[in-house]
Amino acid sequence: MQYLTKPRGRGYSLRMVTPDVLIGTKNPWTGKPFGREIKLGLNTRSHAEAVRLRDVRIGQVRQLEAEALANAGRKNVGKIIDLTPESAAEWRQMREEADDPDAIDLVLTDELERAERAGRGRQAETFGKMVFRGAIPLGKALEMYLEERREGNPYGYDPLAITTAMNVRSSMKHLVAFLGGENPTLHDVTPDRVFRFRNEYLPLAAKVSVKTVAKHTTLLRGLWAWAITDKRLLKSRSGKPIRNPWIVQEQRTSKKLATKKKPDEKRDAFTPDQVTKLFEGFPAWGNRQGDLLRLALATGCRVDEIGALKLEHVSSDGSGFDIVKGKTDNAKRYIPVVEKAQRLLAQRVEMVKDMQEGTPEEQLRLFPEWPLKPSTQKVNSASQWFTRYRRQALGAETDGRLAMHSFRHTWRTMARRAGVAEDRIHELGGWSDEQKNTSKDYDHGLGNELLREEQGKVWKALKDAGYLEAF
Repeated sequence: MQYLTKPRGRGYSLRMVTPDVLIGTKNPWTGKPFGREIKLGLNTRSHAEAVRLRDVRIGQVRQLEAEALANAGRKNVGKIIDLTPESAAEWRQMREEADDPDAIDLVLTDELERAERAGRGRQAETFGKMVFRGAIPLGKALEMYLEERREGNPYGYDPLAITTAMNVRSSMKHLVAFLGGENPTLHDVTPDRVFRFRNEYLPLAAKVSVKTVAKHTTLLRGLWAWAITDKRLLKSRSGKPIRNPWIVQEQRTSKKLATKKKPDEKRDAFTPDQVTKLFEGFPAWGNRQGDLLRLALATGCRVDEIGALKLEHVSSDGSGFDIVKGKTDNAKRYIPVVEKAQRLLAQRVEMVKDMQEGTPEEQLRLFPEWPLKPSTQKVNSASQWFTRYRRQALGAETDGRLAMHSFRHTWRTMARRAGVAEDRIHELGGWSDEQKNTSKDYDHGLGNELLREEQGKVWKALKDAGYLEAF
């Protein structure tokens, strides 16, 4: 039991760490100065009585602490108790463990009234909700939610992708800014506040698009569903789960959502001349830009798949590599590399080994020159660089039509022209097979050599079409 000790053959005692502000001040029970620890005999062997006396003594200690803070003249505290979430959790635990919490409530109510008179009414109200109703601060709820939605969680919840978790944090950051005050809680988010957050704050104050407003609403609705249904953190006075305030049911004025690209903004594949111009900007092998572009064309991989590759997943002879993590299960695959692309890959493997001498083997990367964004493990800087380079090499009129991802479009287009079967394109490119049927459950994919043959067909098609003139 917290703060209670009972040596064998003796009665119960109170034992707790002394609040810093009380150290050195007079202990009213012993007449001596407080030390680092408070030890008070409760003169009883009855557990129930010991709990009652402990609660009374702790309430008195908190009262002494508040008075000491006031006497110390702390401007940021004045004559009020600590109103942090940690302090609220401690008070709530004392109430839950007390047989008769009235003594604690009397002290706490007095302190909250004093805080309100000192101009801290909003914080005192939030503190009271945390203690009396179990209200959880939004920041704490967010961390609990993300922890329980992590990969390998014991609850069986679908794990959140790294980018989704980051988006949830962004949504919560907007909500906290909208609510204002110190430590807003789950209980502070009412349907009326959700309405104003969604229809006024996000589009007018935060100036986000209609599509982004919908995204924030969806992400927060999921967090509240977890808090209401899975954790039962939000209940009405009768004990029933409350209605999720983020569920929008009313009909509204229709809005035109810009969710589809305009016809002239459709992503295109590169032409052979365009690829030649891009490669001519980096004629020699061995630099991060040219090597990344060439491997993207030769393999059809996403730029982040290549940029994040670790050497332990790449064959030293450049014959291929394994994608061990991706957007979907289909994205995890083996990629064979052929002809000149194999020689380029082998050369880069040897080059970056020397470049990363002294780095732990499990941290060696194929493209260490491209930094990974810590939160997503993606090479965002590569896409940003390519946008500038593509405009310089091909002109600004290619905006909206060509991007780094267009190398993937190009590879797939040439794979089809080479006569590669659609299911084999899916296996090499890591796309989901929309035509999946029951027989697929017994098909465990092509062997590496058969995949290499298919990749060779794509390479020949690229060569015949003129894409490899400057490779």
